[in-house]
Amino acid sequence: MADSAFNVQDALGRLMNNKKLYQKLLDKFGAGYGGYDDKVAAAFDADNFEEAMHLSHTMKGLAGNLGAASLQEASLALEQIAKSGAKTPELGGALEKFRTELRRTLKEVADGVNLG
Repeated sequence: MADSAFNVQDALGRLMNNKKLYQKLLDKFGAGYGGYDDKVAAAFDADNFEEAMHLSHTMKGLAGNLGAASLQEASLALEQIAKSGAKTPELGGALEKFRTELRRTLKEVADGVNLG
C-alpha cells in the first residue's frame, strides 16, 4: 500500500485527538474540493494571479490542518508562483504536482482515511 496522503497523528494533535471532528473535516473536504484543481488552473489560464494566489493559499491552509503535507507543499509552490504575478517556467510542473496531490488526497478520503 502506498504511503498515506495524511499524517493523521499530526492532524489529531491539532484537534486534541478528536477523531470524530477530524472525520467530519475530512468528509467536508472530500465533498467540497473535487474540481478545485481546475479552478486553480483556470485562474492561472486567465492570468488572474490574485485569484490563483487566494485559491492556492486556501488549499495550503486546509491541507496543513488536515495533515496532508504533500498537498500543502504543492499548494505553497503554486501560491509562490501566483505571487510572482507571472506564468513562470515552473507553472506547468507545479500545476501537475498540485493536481496529482489533490486527487490522491481526495481519493484517500473517499476510500476512508485510517484514523488509527
